[in-house]
Amino acid sequence: VKIKTFHAFGIELLEEFYNVLGYHRPPKLLDDVTAISLADEILESHSWNYIRTRGNASEHFADLKSLISTLKRDAISPEEFLNEIEKDIKDLEKNPDNISSRGPTKGELKKEVQNKIEGLERTKEVVEFYRLYEDKKKEEGLVDYDDILARALEVVTESADARATLLERYLYVLVDEHQDSSRVQNAFLEALWGEVEKPNIFVVGDDRQLIYGFSGASLTHFDNFKNVFGKVNVITLTENYRSTQHILDTADSMLGSALADGKLKSNTDRQHDLELHEADYARDEILRAGEWFRERIEKDGLPAEDCALLVPKNAQVRSAVTILRDMGLPVESSLGSRLFDQSEYRFLITLLHFLQNPNDSTTLVDLLLHPLSGIRPFALHTFLATTNPRKLKLQELLLNKDTSSLFAGVDPIASFAESLKILLDKSSTFGIYALIQEAGRVFILEKAQSHEASVRGAESVRTMLEIVLARLDIHPTLTLAETLAFFARLEEYRHAFPVATIDGGKGIQVLTLHGSKGLEFDAVWIAHLDEKSLMGSHRAAFTLPETIKERIVKKDEEAARRELYVAITRAKYWCALSFATTNHTGATTELANVVRSIPEKFFTKSSRADTEKFLLDHGGPKIFIGTPHVESEGDRKKMLDNVREIFPKAKVSVTLLNNFFECPWKWYFRNLLQVPEGESASLVFGSIVHGAIEALLKGELTQKNIKKFVGEEFENDVLLDEPTKKRLLPEAIAVVSNWAKEDLPHVFANHSSEQSLSTKDARFPEITITGKIDLQERLGEGDIRVTDFKTGKSKTKNIIEKMTDENRMSSYLRQLAMYSYLLGQTTKGDARVVESVLSFIEEDSKDRRYSTRIGVEETDLLSRDIADYVELVKNGEWIKRPCDFKPWGTKTHCEYCQRAQALFGFSKNENVI
Repeated sequence: VKIKTFHAFGIELLEEFYNVLGYHRPPKLLDDVTAISLADEILESHSWNYIRTRGNASEHFADLKSLISTLKRDAISPEEFLNEIEKDIKDLEKNPDNISSRGPTKGELKKEVQNKIEGLERTKEVVEFYRLYEDKKKEEGLVDYDDILARALEVVTESADARATLLERYLYVLVDEHQDSSRVQNAFLEALWGEVEKPNIFVVGDDRQLIYGFSGASLTHFDNFKNVFGKVNVITLTENYRSTQHILDTADSMLGSALADGKLKSNTDRQHDLELHEADYARDEILRAGEWFRERIEKDGLPAEDCALLVPKNAQVRSAVTILRDMGLPVESSLGSRLFDQSEYRFLITLLHFLQNPNDSTTLVDLLLHPLSGIRPFALHTFLATTNPRKLKLQELLLNKDTSSLFAGVDPIASFAESLKILLDKSSTFGIYALIQEAGRVFILEKAQSHEASVRGAESVRTMLEIVLARLDIHPTLTLAETLAFFARLEEYRHAFPVATIDGGKGIQVLTLHGSKGLEFDAVWIAHLDEKSLMGSHRAAFTLPETIKERIVKKDEEAARRELYVAITRAKYWCALSFATTNHTGATTELANVVRSIPEKFFTKSSRADTEKFLLDHGGPKIFIGTPHVESEGDRKKMLDNVREIFPKAKVSVTLLNNFFECPWKWYFRNLLQVPEGESASLVFGSIVHGAIEALLKGELTQKNIKKFVGEEFENDVLLDEPTKKRLLPEAIAVVSNWAKEDLPHVFANHSSEQSLSTKDARFPEITITGKIDLQERLGEGDIRVTDFKTGKSKTKNIIEKMTDENRMSSYLRQLAMYSYLLGQTTKGDARVVESVLSFIEEDSKDRRYSTRIGVEETDLLSRDIADYVELVKNGEWIKRPCDFKPWGTKTHCEYCQRAQALFGFSKNENVI
């Protein structure tokens, strides 16, 4: 009996019948790394307006990859996709209902229709990427995972010989879990056996376990089996050999079968009540689940691997794994440990950057600040506070000598620097694979303080080596620079590479609801069942034609109900559900409607107060905080005292204030210690554009020389790679040229640009306050207009003028207030700012300009900010300020809080020192 997945069976067909498809040899299956390499090459080597943005090159990568995968599962070619887009555009333009019948736009297409047409036009770039991707694979004899079934279908459709061979070889076919079969899988069965009279095909499935969108599954595909092969004998199975009757009754109350009659009957007499737990926060849910699992393992004698924690989203898996491990529980999850989240990976990748460019102060300081450097935090603080981190070089570290008795004669900074120098001297003799091996051995494995640290480090190194091996298979002469660029791309594209585990398989399984399909466990806890977690999905990145959209079923309540049905029926004996009433922003959340629809008689419930009391009884207040950091309280106090002494040296700019009130640790690292940071493509772009505008304002550049000037600036930049420069250059030329055409003629003749101002305010004698104004225009009679140029997307008036919960100005308004404050201080009343402007120079005219008049109220708010800053730093209370970081792009956590936590043990919202 041959037992295969559909895909494994398809691969065998391609290896045997590849000539049917026009291949000269069996096609090679792309692995994850190679597939991303191919997509990356296409994105880098072509110019894109929408699918690859400047500010976030990876913004649409996951959506792009997912959409193309979905199109291929439904056998939709690039040509068909484009035809559907064109058809939708024509239908929208011709539909009389889409024409405005009143107002100034009478006779024109309605705005929402125009927006949809523009979205469909942008989606044409997806078609082009899809076409290039398919052509590239064919050219190189490659297939990806989604190609396999489509190519297998092509084999049996196109070749009578292949069909005859397979029909003779396989007389009996069983398809298990048939509810998950996609359109292509069903088409394959029909193409091969559809003409056979009474074929011996037996399919098994449960429509309640069909999760829409899961591998292209649809209830229609499953139900249609009854009509494809003639008369079908339907057998309904009602005896269940897994779960207790109580679990089955609960599941049945929320979802019955649409294709069969009769309720499931348990084969076991065991009974345990289902539990529903309410908690204040999502973290409390996992803490409660952890204690529940501990009871099952210690009291009921369950092996940890017979327990499972299920959550709706991948990100929740990773968070839960961290919390459970922090509780000392054994955990197993392929999603729980992403390579790019591993501390060891972060250290190694920074080390490789240093080896590539030993003169880069940014990577050198990053290495010092990493906990794996082995340098005590206060020693680092003292060293960085007394040097210039932005000009730090390895030689300076080698000469460092600590004269205190703190390290018993061994200076950890110099010792670390010596290890760096030895590896640097050797690095030229290693290939990239051997270099990662050696770096991992010296800095990770040999310095590991425990078996757990050694295993974790070995897993990170091993995973990196596997990725490099796959890359070397494509590019045998792979360099260090190319390797680092590729790892950076993988991170940008948010590809969740699981860590190659060594001690895996013997812990509590942590999975998504999707990931639990087909599995079973003695005890299952299903967490984060609030409405948003269970039902929420991110906004689609691309506008789709209606016929395509219909095939991509969005998550709705029925789909969520099926997901939860699957999750509950994974449990044999024990099952618990939980939800939190407050999310991480402090907003109130509610139990999902799907769970609320289950009759209360099926649950024993615990309230938020019950959950809190239980946790306090089982661990005291410290259970809510987690594992304490080993850094001594004495060193913390020394650090805070030293901050109080040195903070006047940091000149107070609006950037400093914005950083401080966003996150005190951002201020600490960036402004106080002046830790250098690498510049992104967006920052380089903005800097070059600002420089060109300044040159135009000063008369040092004319419109006809813009292309040459901007081209030379990009050519001289050492931070960006050539493909990025090639992509950004025309954008920068267009932005500067448009500003020179549209805005420059309207600038007053009496103007100055990039003027630096500095003042000492008697109210704050300890500090110096500084700023630089992009453009000042003297309008006459002492009136001044100040303008700050912004690249990137414009901000609405509401965002710019919105006050924070502490009644502080936004960073944008604070910046304009700082200009008025500085001019008021330095001109001594001889001039007044009558207009303050934010100029979003990349936008169209309607969104290009925000204008206001800064008054006494705004400058008073700024003065209060400065006073609060000084007072909070002097009394040490700055450390208690919560972080106000807002997730954006691929950044989901504040990097400064994470660094502070790793170094000093301060948490994001810690209220005590």
